[in-house]
Amino acid sequence: MNQEAFKQSHPEKWGYGLMGGFLLLTFVVAWTVWTDSQNRTSLEKITEPTAVGDPVTLGFDPRDNRGHEVLNWQGQPYFLQTNEPVKLPEVQALKIGKDDKGKIELYQTKKQNDLRVILVKTGPNEFLRLTPR
Repeated sequence: MNQEAFKQSHPEKWGYGLMGGFLLLTFVVAWTVWTDSQNRTSLEKITEPTAVGDPVTLGFDPRDNRGHEVLNWQGQPYFLQTNEPVKLPEVQALKIGKDDKGKIELYQTKKQNDLRVILVKTGPNEFLRLTPR
C-alpha cells in the first residue's frame, strides 16, 4: 500500500466513523424521547388531595328527603346528619374516596373527631355532613 492511498483512506474512515456516531447518537435521543412520550401520562399525573376545584358530584339535594339514604360507602348506608351545610374552606377538605358506585367524591377534615362522619361537596366551600346509622 502506498503512502498516497493511506492518506486518502484514513480521513474517509474518520469521516464515516463520525457520521455513524452522529447517527447512533440521534437514534438514542429519538428513542429516549419516544419512551418518555409513551410514559407521559404516568410521569405527569397530577393529583390534588383536597376539594379545591372539584365539581359538585352530588346529583340531587338530600335536604329535600332527609330520612332517605344518600349514598353507600364501604357497604354502609349514609344519611344526612344535619340539614345545615358546613362552611369549610375547600383546602381543608381531604379526599378519602368515592361512594360504592364510584360517582360521588367523599371528604373528611384532618382535625375530625368522629371518623364515621363524611362530607359531600354541595358548592364552593360548602359541604353536607353524612353519617351512618
